[in-house]
Order: sequence, then C-alpha cells, then structure tokens
Amino acid sequence: MTKGLIFTNDKCISCNKCVRICSSFGASISYNRPNKNSIKIDSSRCINCGACIDICEKNARDYIDDTNTFFNDLKNNEEISLLVAPSFMAKYKKQYKKILSALKHLGVKKIYPVSLGADICTWAYLKLIKEKGYVGRISTTCPVVVSYIEHWHKELIPMLMPVKSPLMCLATYLRNVLGAKENFAFIGPCIGKKSEMEIFPSLVKYNITFPKLIEYIDNNNITADEQFDGFDETLGSFYPAPGGLADNLRWFLDDDIPIRIISGKTYLYQYLDKLNINDIKVKNYILYDLLNCQDGCLEGTAKSYIDPIDDLSVLEINEIKSKAKNQDPKSPFNKTLSTEDRYKNLCEQFSMLDLNDYLMEFEDLTYKCKVSIPKKEEEEIIYKSLHKEDQESRNINCSFCGYDTCRDMMLAIYNGFNTKHNCCYSEKEEAIYLSKMSFSDTLTSVMNRNAYERKIKSLYANKKSLSVILADVNGLKIANDNFGHQAGDRLIIETAKSFANIFGVENVYRVGGDEFLTILGGYTKLEIDHDLKLVKEYLKSQDVSASIGYSYINKYDGEFNNLLEIADKLMYKDKELYYETNGLKRRIN
Repeated sequence: MTKGLIFTNDKCISCNKCVRICSSFGASISYNRPNKNSIKIDSSRCINCGACIDICEKNARDYIDDTNTFFNDLKNNEEISLLVAPSFMAKYKKQYKKILSALKHLGVKKIYPVSLGADICTWAYLKLIKEKGYVGRISTTCPVVVSYIEHWHKELIPMLMPVKSPLMCLATYLRNVLGAKENFAFIGPCIGKKSEMEIFPSLVKYNITFPKLIEYIDNNNITADEQFDGFDETLGSFYPAPGGLADNLRWFLDDDIPIRIISGKTYLYQYLDKLNINDIKVKNYILYDLLNCQDGCLEGTAKSYIDPIDDLSVLEINEIKSKAKNQDPKSPFNKTLSTEDRYKNLCEQFSMLDLNDYLMEFEDLTYKCKVSIPKKEEEEIIYKSLHKEDQESRNINCSFCGYDTCRDMMLAIYNGFNTKHNCCYSEKEEAIYLSKMSFSDTLTSVMNRNAYERKIKSLYANKKSLSVILADVNGLKIANDNFGHQAGDRLIIETAKSFANIFGVENVYRVGGDEFLTILGGYTKLEIDHDLKLVKEYLKSQDVSASIGYSYINKYDGEFNNLLEIADKLMYKDKELYYETNGLKRRIN
C-alpha cells in the first residue's frame, strides 16, 4: 500500500475513531498484528479531508507537504515565486509580513496573492452562469469536495462547475498572461491542494502548509529586518470564509439569488450522499457552494494539533472584505455601482483572458472505491465467525468497530478493510466461548478438571458449611464393551445432568472419565440428603446407576483434602455395595 498525503504514525492504538469519522468507506483499514494493532490508510480511497487528523487525540495521524523540499530547492538557487492564500493574512495577521519578508530574503523571486486568482475564478463562474446557463452546479474551489465526488458519486461529476480553483486560476494567469517561467510554491491551509498540483504539474510545484511552514521557520530561526508591504484587498480575499464564493457571486448578481452553502465534513458528505441530479433540477439553486472544512479555508485540513479556531480570523477576513469595497468608477468592487456595472468592470479587468484556459475536466475515480457485496451464504459465514447467529445480534449497531451498522462491519470484513477482532460483541462472545472451553467439559457441559483445580484454590476457612459429593458411574465398561461408547457416553451425560439440574452446573465438576465431584457451600446436611434423594430418583428414571459418597462440615476449616478423603471412602463403600448387589466383580486397575 503506497503512502499518501495523510498517513498513520507509530502512535496509533487502533481505537477506531478514524474509521468512524472517515467519509470514504475503506480508506481506513484495520491491521491486527500479534505485537501491534493499527489503522492504516488506503491512499487510493483517501480524499484527504483531514477528519481523522482532527479526531485523533493521540496525534497518530499526520500528513506530508513540500515544505522541506521547497527550502532545499531554494538553497540550491531554484527560481521560485510564492502564491499566498488569503487565509494566511487572516490567520497570521501579526506575523505574515515578517514571514514573507524572510522568505523574500532567502531568495523567493516574487510573491502573489491567490485572491487575484479568486477574482478570476469569480469571473469564470459568472461567465458560465450568465452566458452559458450553468446553474445548479457544484462549486470546485475545494479539492476535497471534488475528490469525494470523483471517488464516490460519478453521477454528480457532470454537475461540477468546470472551473479551476483560485490557486490554479492564478497560476494559469501568471503563466499565460505574465509569462512567468519560474516554479510556484503555494502557501495555504490545505493538504489536498497537492492533488490539484498532480493534475496540473506545470502550474504549481510545491504545497507548503501553514503549520509546517511556521514550524520550519521557528526551528531554523529564520527572520528578516525588512517588512513586506502586503497585498491590495479584493473581494476574492473573502473566499476562505464559508460562503465566500457565494458572497462574491451575489456581489455581481443579486443578494437574493439562491445559493446553497454547506461546510463541514460530516454533514456535507451525508448531504452529497443523498443528492441526485433530479433534486438539483427541482431545487433551483444557482450554485452549491461547498467546502470540506466547517470554517472553510480559515480552518483548513492542515493544522497543528494545538491550532485554535477562533473568531479573530473571521473578523480579519471580514475587515479585508470591507476594505476591498471602494468607489473607483472602473473597479468591479465599487459599492455604489449596480450589479450589472460591477460585472462589466470585472469583464473589462479580465478582457485579455481566454475563458477556456481556466476551465478543467474531472475524472471518474469510482473504480478505486468499489465495494464487493457478498453472497448470502458468504454473509452467513462472516456473521457466524462474529458469533452473530440471529437478527438481534446482527443489528446491535454499537459502532465500536467504527462503522454505523453491523452490516457495514460485515462488508468491511468481506472487503478486507477490517477484521473480526475489532467487533466488541464478537470478542466478548469469543472470550465466553474460550472460557467455557477452558473450564467446561465438552461432553457433559459441567465444569472440567481445570475449573475444579481453580475452585479448590479459592476455598478458604470460614464459618459456612461445606460439603463434597463424589459420584462414580456404575457399569460404564459393560456399556462400552457391549453397546459401544455412545451408550457409555449416555450414562456419563445423564449422571452429570442429574447433579447439575439439582445443584447447579457451576458446582459440578467432571474430575475423571466416569467420576464427578460436587462442591457445595452454605447447605445444611438435611438439604443435601434431600437433594441427593432427587438425584438418585432421576438416575433411576433414566436407568442409570452411580455410586455416591459425601462429606459434610458445619464450619469449613480449610482442610479440603480431609473432606475429599471422607467422601471418597464413602463413595467406594457404595461402589462395593453395588457390586455385591449385582453379583459383579470389582475391576482392578
């Protein structure tokens, strides 16, 4: 299994939280090994949503980016320019100018704001909506949302707005219009941006995430005296906020146009699972503005384990948005103009662009996420291996394994995503079964010799009575020799049953082939005599005979062997009586 952008480190304790939160069925795979259990990631199924990183309190999930490669290449005098996400300015208001100045000092050629690419993205969306009637489409600014649809919902691929992300729109502009030849490095909050770079390798080479950039700068004590001037504000700077794209479109269309805004991993993917093309046609939304992260790109999938999500970033991004609005008659962000005039100014600003350069196609990746469905008889085998014999046990749905239902767990096992050892019901039933096998006699279902040895070790002197009853099946050899072992087994089983029915199966031990021992605490001698009479009546009704002897002490003194010896002598005395009565000779071992 190849290592993807997100991976499991050696801190994993296999708690299944990542399995539970994962929106891509089968992306988190349970590995059970004798010395180490862990949950690995199938990179072909992973959509890089980062939910597992968020939920893992053990910090067992991490990710890779290009931060180290970027700095190494910079040291080797590679020509690299930076493309900076607008959320960087919002999240690191007090630091970003110093950081960008330090990077410029290290040799970065130029620094560009991705907010410009967001403005181009808005222009492309508006062109398709107004001129080609592309309504009811799903936004494609978030690579994780696109990846989920490509992996799981090929029927929704035609509904994706065929526009590159703001990052790729900016890179395309810099290449095609400004003629930039150097490599580009993106500073942003998203792990999944790397997947876009793999689609467009000639546009952007490095994905540098905020936390790993800050960590590298701190660890290497990178500073600069000069101060970066900053960027001009545009409405594209508001893209990182949930509904940022929708706000930009409404600025040029109308505040009341219906746009469905959804952000947040769990609800978003549940919504997409239920969405179909017919729903899209009926609901008449101009656009579905979808983001993987609840707080949009202000949150991002790439964040440190101690990275807080606070309102300061939201306030800052709103302040940038407010500053972007002006009264320049030629500006698309003139708040005094009509929406139509704003759109005209936007089209004039980007009149040199060819719309086709900013469009893209999407790939059907559902073949990577196939889930095989077992036949009915195969289902039965898996359920029975989990000790789930009936419908009630197959619908416990406790989610301990990480899946919502027992059926999902069964499917996961069938497809190799999980093992039966992650089912707590199965493990509990297996423990009961193994305990029973260890301490229960398989032929008679009473306790076995192991259980007897454990029992006598637990006995201690007390003020309660204790009785030891020994029973030995009579005529077992005759039955075996004349009628076969099945007849002999019946004698043994019925003898065990006679004592278990009266005294309780937990108090009866098969200590030899035809010998049973019963240990009773708290009984009176009168009660034992009465109950033994019931035992003998049952044996007689089944045409079974057993020699019985018992000992009794009113207050147990801890001397178990004394009681056992007395019971043994009385049992053999009863055995001699049996032989004499039936005219038989004792078998000498």
